[in-house]
Amino acid sequence: MSRRLSECHAMRLTHTLPLVLLSSLLCVSCRPTGDPASEAAAQAELKDTAERINGDLVRIRQQVEELAESTVLLYQPEAIAKNLEHADPSRYAVHRNGVLYKPKDDGNSAVFVSGCVPVDDALKRIVYFTEPLDTAFKQVTARFPEVVQVYYNDRNSYNRIYPFFDVISQYEARMDIPSYNFYYLADASHNHGRGGVWVDEPYVDPAGRGWMVSAIAPVYVDGRLEGVPGIDVTINAITDRYIKSRATSLAIVAANGIVVSIHEQLAILFSLPPLENHQYLETIRMDTFRTDDYNLLKCRTPAVREMAERILNGKERRAVLIKDGESFEVLAEPIADVNWTLIKVLD
Repeated sequence: MSRRLSECHAMRLTHTLPLVLLSSLLCVSCRPTGDPASEAAAQAELKDTAERINGDLVRIRQQVEELAESTVLLYQPEAIAKNLEHADPSRYAVHRNGVLYKPKDDGNSAVFVSGCVPVDDALKRIVYFTEPLDTAFKQVTARFPEVVQVYYNDRNSYNRIYPFFDVISQYEARMDIPSYNFYYLADASHNHGRGGVWVDEPYVDPAGRGWMVSAIAPVYVDGRLEGVPGIDVTINAITDRYIKSRATSLAIVAANGIVVSIHEQLAILFSLPPLENHQYLETIRMDTFRTDDYNLLKCRTPAVREMAERILNGKERRAVLIKDGESFEVLAEPIADVNWTLIKVLD
């Protein structure tokens, strides 16, 4: 597979065809082209990989649900009184821009209260009595190597996040945290079941970690949404763990057609631009997603679009992509917890 995809790469570099001609050379079929026994073995292997990925993600979602349950307990009167006794207000300061933050790295979480909601004594109390979250955050990052950061966002635009980083240089003052997908997708209008959910379409992390997906869960106290804990997994971590380490022929695609992760050689076959990490030239002020250039359902190549339609919307497990006279068998298996599809291209 690597050789054929490399040859496809070489052809792309040496022969630039007009799009109309290129499209005429491409077609897609659902007819099997390879040895049935080999295809069955490849499908079984792909299913095993998809189930392992899904299992890892299920455990992360369950972990954020446990984190939400633990956070609810911090809002009980007895816990508030106890934790306020042990809190250390001297760790925090108010920046000249009105942000309450933690100036020094004490080995625990960074703290950012944006000032979108006035930073009064009541809001400071919430920051103080939720300090025990730091211990839980450390445990999560130690347990899951693919997790890059853990956090709690509250309805007052207060963010507690581990590991520590310089929030003043990274975040915008008066940032409205509940307006971001990693908060509102857990609210009552988006999450009726009130359990853990995935932000399953890659987005740019405002905290500076690049392209990200997140497991989030709501914290309800007396029927009101107080906040949303989250666990972040970078696309780089997903690629390194599941794509680069296994084969040049794998890709993960979201339900809407957006590519989550893909090997660079397969990106060429699917007529996609290179997937690159986000360059932070300014702070992130709103939800930022991949462009349609990375959407297989909107690919400029008709055969790729039809293949994606069969697999993603038709729920087919096999299709044949024919490019420049060569047939590529495409297999697919679902990653159910995040509504993704794992795709493999065979010779």
